[in-house]
Amino acid sequence: MIALYKMSDSLENQIGKLFQGVGYKTARFYSVNALLEQIMNPMVIITPAIYQKELEALQVPILPLSIRLDDIERTKEKKGLMNVSSKKCCVVASEEEIKWLKKEYDENPRIPLHFVSKEEFFSAGIQPDRVYVAPVWMKDLLTHSHSGTVQLIKPSLSSLISSIQMAISIDKLTASIAMERYQVEAIVKSAHDGVVAVDHEGRITVANEHAKKLLGLQDGVKGHKITEFIPHSDLMRILATGKIEMGDIATVMGRQIVINRFPVIVKGKIVGVVSSFKEITNIQKMELKLRKMLHQSGLEAKHRLSDIVGRSSELIKAKELAQRFAQTEATVLITGESGTGKELFAQGIHLASPRVLGPFVAVNCSALPESLLESELFGYEEGAFTGANKGGKVGLFELAHGGTLFLDEIGEMPLHIQALLLRVLQERTVRKVGGERVVPVDVRIIAATNRKLEEEIREKKFRTDLYYRINVLNVELPPLRDRLIDIPDLLEAIVNQFNEKRESKIVSIDQEVYTLFKAYDWPGNIRELRNIVERMVLLEEGTTLTVQSGEFLLQKLNRNKSQKDLSDLSIKVNERELIEAALKKYFNNKTKTAQALGVDRSTLWRKLKEYNL
Repeated sequence: MIALYKMSDSLENQIGKLFQGVGYKTARFYSVNALLEQIMNPMVIITPAIYQKELEALQVPILPLSIRLDDIERTKEKKGLMNVSSKKCCVVASEEEIKWLKKEYDENPRIPLHFVSKEEFFSAGIQPDRVYVAPVWMKDLLTHSHSGTVQLIKPSLSSLISSIQMAISIDKLTASIAMERYQVEAIVKSAHDGVVAVDHEGRITVANEHAKKLLGLQDGVKGHKITEFIPHSDLMRILATGKIEMGDIATVMGRQIVINRFPVIVKGKIVGVVSSFKEITNIQKMELKLRKMLHQSGLEAKHRLSDIVGRSSELIKAKELAQRFAQTEATVLITGESGTGKELFAQGIHLASPRVLGPFVAVNCSALPESLLESELFGYEEGAFTGANKGGKVGLFELAHGGTLFLDEIGEMPLHIQALLLRVLQERTVRKVGGERVVPVDVRIIAATNRKLEEEIREKKFRTDLYYRINVLNVELPPLRDRLIDIPDLLEAIVNQFNEKRESKIVSIDQEVYTLFKAYDWPGNIRELRNIVERMVLLEEGTTLTVQSGEFLLQKLNRNKSQKDLSDLSIKVNERELIEAALKKYFNNKTKTAQALGVDRSTLWRKLKEYNL
């Protein structure tokens, strides 16, 4: 942009037309504030030399207009002043203009001239025996008393064309430089790293917002020496040695940061230093995010604790306990019957923990044979065994680094693998099958089992030391038969999930279905409930879930009830025969009979009456 500052209308019009003739537009400004509003746009300012000092703080190219000796000579000739002595013909101009006019005059003193600064002119006043000439842009500074006494000089067309050519050249260069500068500034500002640069004297030339925050710097540090804020700054050492330093770890304002330092070398000379740095926690977060992106398939938790459906006091207590355990790093053991939702709780604990950005890796210890389970957990090196993949394989412990490893059915884990697992938990390192290198891992373990591990320990099927290592925190999940109050909520939630996948929707549930479900004891827990609901939804032809679609469950319930009644009858027959045998042995002595049976006399009398003995 070509900016014209504080010019007379006639001069503005003349310069504007000249620029327009070469395809340039000009903008006119009359105050510094107006220029400041456009300061982000690359510009060259053309202004009369008397206003040059007003604009020095803008730090943009300023091209001052000034008169030349030829312009003065032409004006003197035009006004008939060629024979006036040098002491009587005074040129009034700014000090900058006079400096250049004198250089030109000293080389070619063709006409007698005397130079007077505008400050001197206005302080001394007009001398009656003198003739004054001044640039046309001083017109606004002259008073009424000066009119007719001061002859105004206009720059010649050749002077204006010379200035315009220079302005166009500078504008092109300025636009290119400004573009590069703004791009560099944008890159530095948008960088996630803190960036600080100093010149050869150690003065700060660049400090982005991240750097100011990490180093505790205030605004306005640019131009100050780095040692004013960091007395023993390592950047001064790089200025002296010119060596690159990378990966230096330091603690600044309680934060651990990783620092890289690079000397800026131009033509073999060190002209500055650039330092970039990042918090270690940010690096760790980036690493975890990258691991998660690379291993999203099967390594991501989806269910939060709040997603687990139920209002029973037993379930609420388990969820509250899991929420508290999530805030720790300790190992958690989740126990409960098969189908109670142990993996849902494991995922919920992971998503409520500080490791939420890390991977969630689940493995069923009962689903893999011993040899395969070992290689899956710890990985293997190339050639470790027949059939091993080329290049080896990363184990689940390494995949879960920074996150959570869920060991489902840990009670089924072979003793040999238990010993290896215990070593990993103690030393926080893994060694691949067939490998020699030890790899550190940061993994939280959540284990689950439907077995009674204390009994497994007594039967020598589970290691005591491993049990106490994993059973730091324990969450026991209640079976569904102990929280039948949750069945309506579970039933509605499962039906809604199936509705999302079906064109025909179940919009209501018959009350008799709830009654039927509460009468069943659910040995398979929520997993069985889900399977039965899915079958009923598929069999239902209408929009209401009815007992008719669950007839298979009703038959199963009646069959179980009949078996229970037969069992009760068998117990009663055995009890009658036992009492009869005791009575016969003790010759109908009720006291001895009661003592032999281990009951009191009143119970024996009640049983005799019940069995009509």
